[in-house]
Amino acid sequence: MSTQSSDTATFPNSPASSGAAADGAVWALRDTAAMAGRNLRRLMRQPEQVVFNLVSPIMFVLLFRFVFGGAIKGLQGLNYVNYLIPGIAVQTVLFSAGVTGFALADDMQKGFINRLRSLPMARSAVFGGRVAADTLNNAFGLVILLATGFAVGFRPANVVGLVLAAMLLLLFALAVSLGYALIGLSVRSPEAVNAATFPIIFPLTFASSAFVPVATMPGWLRGFATHQPVSVVINAARSLILGHNATDQQRQLLLGGSGTGSLVLQSLAWTLGIGLVFGALCTRKYRRLSR
Repeated sequence: MSTQSSDTATFPNSPASSGAAADGAVWALRDTAAMAGRNLRRLMRQPEQVVFNLVSPIMFVLLFRFVFGGAIKGLQGLNYVNYLIPGIAVQTVLFSAGVTGFALADDMQKGFINRLRSLPMARSAVFGGRVAADTLNNAFGLVILLATGFAVGFRPANVVGLVLAAMLLLLFALAVSLGYALIGLSVRSPEAVNAATFPIIFPLTFASSAFVPVATMPGWLRGFATHQPVSVVINAARSLILGHNATDQQRQLLLGGSGTGSLVLQSLAWTLGIGLVFGALCTRKYRRLSR
């Protein structure tokens, strides 16, 4: 039985090149699905990891809603929990995406990646399958987070905006997962993934519009906090969720006066850019490891 690989060489001027490229794409998708299935089965055999990933966002919602929420002012009459949930959602997908890097580093350390190198499979399927499985895990965590939010008073303007915001957040999580995947393929141990990513993710999360309006921050920090990708995605999700419930004064304070369409386009641009850059770097890194 002959075996095909997505790395099969084709010539651009050959009549069969387009068909070969299509076959290669199909095989790459099949390889990715196989790796995603393996990663999901492995995750189901570690229920404690799933539980810990779900408990963290619930604790953050309760902490900021009932401990810090009463002390945070300046939202021009907007219910703080409606402001809070989009920020917690982005924080959740950012932190949960770290599982991608941790799991890949674990596979590297145990020699699983070395065994995959000898197989005629698409190179992108190794980290693509990992990212796909973790995106499904993120979707489940997002549902739990929203359920917790509804329990403590979160009320979106409409269901359509909420669904669009959730899709936007999952796309962003997928792109960020590729960044974690690159780190997982580069470090020597799973523990090193946390050490490498924490100094990056922590300031991006807390120096953002996740928990307080950027307008309340010092001037030297405000520019960075406004335009960095985490704030852009949070504001886009928040604008979709708030909809017509936010007054012009609230939109000026919370979203810098930007319209929903502009914020969504900016967040998609950041997501696409992050995904393309880290996707290409992951493929290049794995090719070097395969030599």
